[in-house]
Amino acid sequence: MHGFEQALPSYIDRLAEDGWVVVDDFLNPAQIRALREEGARRLEAGEFHRAGVGRAQQQSVRDDIRSDAVRWLDPQQHQPAEQPYWQQIEQLQAALNAHLFLGIREGEFHYAHYPAGGFYQRHLDRFRDNDARVISCVLYLNEDWQEDDGGQLRLWLDAEGSREYRDIVPQGGRLVLFRSERFWHAVQPATRPRWSVTGWLRRAS
Repeated sequence: MHGFEQALPSYIDRLAEDGWVVVDDFLNPAQIRALREEGARRLEAGEFHRAGVGRAQQQSVRDDIRSDAVRWLDPQQHQPAEQPYWQQIEQLQAALNAHLFLGIREGEFHYAHYPAGGFYQRHLDRFRDNDARVISCVLYLNEDWQEDDGGQLRLWLDAEGSREYRDIVPQGGRLVLFRSERFWHAVQPATRPRWSVTGWLRRAS
């Protein structure tokens, strides 16, 4: 049995109790490398676009708020490198629904690429007029990442998002899960390009 499968009940308990949890070794190093290379291939092919803020017609690119580029994953057309990720996510979704009764129906995920110096200012993942996003998921694809490289996910633990926080190093294979409506968070600038697969487990909107 895979390490993630064995530890899944404890991760669910932590998420239920604290609202967030860090899962190391969500995928093995070879799977992480394959995902990163698939993302890099798509970036080189010009498939990424600058990420915006806001929703639908109100979305706009704001250089002062975020500087990443994204490429959405297609749940109907998995590339071979993406298949292990989707399998683990489906297992996670089933466990969350079985134990926490969250009513998750689907996931939406994208590759995220931050250039050196890239950042994302403090924000919440749930829109004011739409409560579909339930659990935020960030899987890091970075190789040999050191704390001095920067790029930490800053997760504020207080409701106002202004006092107590944790900085989470974006090591390859590390998955961070947190309640989308509850936790303010930000991406700190890094000294090298930063890769992840980021998205949300959603209920019906």
